[in-house]
Amino acid sequence: MAPAADIWKRCFEQVAPRLLLYACQLCPSRADAEDVVQMAFVRWWRRFPGGDENHIPLLYAAVRTIALDQRRSQQRRAAREAASEVALPQGDAPVFDPTPEQKETAAIVQEALEALPEAQREVVTLKLWGGLTFAEIASAMGESINTISGRYRYALQALQKRLAPRRHELLMESPTAAGNVFLFPQPAETLP
Repeated sequence: MAPAADIWKRCFEQVAPRLLLYACQLCPSRADAEDVVQMAFVRWWRRFPGGDENHIPLLYAAVRTIALDQRRSQQRRAAREAASEVALPQGDAPVFDPTPEQKETAAIVQEALEALPEAQREVVTLKLWGGLTFAEIASAMGESINTISGRYRYALQALQKRLAPRRHELLMESPTAAGNVFLFPQPAETLP
């Protein structure tokens, strides 16, 4: 049996990048998202010191809770500072961290994601980049599986519609996008 420190290190290396992407959808800056992920891991470690990988969906729930708490706190602080005429800098860092060749494609996809309602964007992020099942997403968000699958379906339809005019451009820029049936299904295919 591997020592707990090795289990935690391996788990962090595997899960943290996906959690960070999810947190970036909920936080105004990458630095805030990194703080949220770190706080979620600390909470998880305190609750499951053995590093039980079966509880990874709880990490997503913790990220969501911490990010929403942080957002409310920042909104209250912004309101207080606005009343005292103190300006806050706004974080505009991109959510994705693309390679130089993928920057334009990443910007297009990020723009399309940002156009989605927040609840749909959150489900897409958790499903596609987080790798969670609908049941795990429903548990993390406190919603029914039917609600989550509906949000996912509507989000994919909206993304397909929004990205369709740029399909050729996206496929030419990213060879991996050609196989992405989520955004560009073949005519005979249907959405999951």
